[in-house]
Amino acid sequence: MSREIRKQATPAWTSGKLVVETAHAVVNPASGSGRPARAWPPLKRWLEALGLRVEEHRTGRPGDATLIARWLLQQGARELIVVGGDGTLNEVVNGYLDEDGQPLARDAVLTIVPCGTGRDFPRLFGITRPEQVVSLLRDGEVCWVDAGVVEYRGLSGRPERRYFVNMADVGLGAETAAWVSGSHKMFGGFLAYLVGAARTILRYRSRPLELWVDDELVHRGPALMVALANGRFHAGGMRIAPMASVTDGLLEVFILREVSRWQVLISLLPAVYSGRHLGHPAVEHWTAHHAEIRAPEPLRIEMDGEQPGTTDARASVLQRAIAIRVPRGTCEGTGRG
Repeated sequence: MSREIRKQATPAWTSGKLVVETAHAVVNPASGSGRPARAWPPLKRWLEALGLRVEEHRTGRPGDATLIARWLLQQGARELIVVGGDGTLNEVVNGYLDEDGQPLARDAVLTIVPCGTGRDFPRLFGITRPEQVVSLLRDGEVCWVDAGVVEYRGLSGRPERRYFVNMADVGLGAETAAWVSGSHKMFGGFLAYLVGAARTILRYRSRPLELWVDDELVHRGPALMVALANGRFHAGGMRIAPMASVTDGLLEVFILREVSRWQVLISLLPAVYSGRHLGHPAVEHWTAHHAEIRAPEPLRIEMDGEQPGTTDARASVLQRAIAIRVPRGTCEGTGRG
């Protein structure tokens, strides 16, 4: 990464005419059981045949996508293609935003090539197939979306801060994500999370915690899960937050109170895929500007499939902080109502 990268305008095409010569692809070859290695090369050749120069930057270990994205933006890159899953997007976003939550470059745009296990964030915009990258670059529109920010205890025990675009949670969701991200992605997206969720439900027990929503204590006692949602989907298509908007500057906060494993497995798990879990007496929901989870025993926290640390954790929202290329007309559909 030694040569200078020339600053570029966006979008890549306008009315079918190429206006950007170079895009930079941040590729995570390990994402989705190696799916990028199969899906990305022909797409790269397709884009190059259409006249777009694509420079590829592969990750080799966790955290690389953050370092690569930050370096590219500092060198003048303005078109970043994210080839991977929600975790890869999470890392790129943490390179896209500076320590104050501001974009390193206000005119930089991310285009997602969904190749991961869950692919939950791009699902919100109907981006479900890798080959959509061509139409996104040619005909898509730029949508400014919110980012969540969490202050938590890092794995080293020191306070840390991290951004997320889709969802953060503790409890059942975080434990399921840890199992899936370990070595169990061979099942595929939906099945991996379904198997992981069922396994976790049978093993996990509720933990005591406090949940504060906009500085008001709303729960003290045992709970199975707390979810802080920016996006609507989670864990391979679960409709955790069907009312969520990624452009309203708010979080949807959910708690799953203590309830029998049988009810969670037989009743709540099937219901969450259609959003019908919201009527269950063990599920409570708030809309908030910020929320805090405190626990006497550190609880694993998960953000967009990544597990960077534990509670205590405080989350808030950066409104319209990230520019993402989406199918035309879908950005308007991310609001409430």
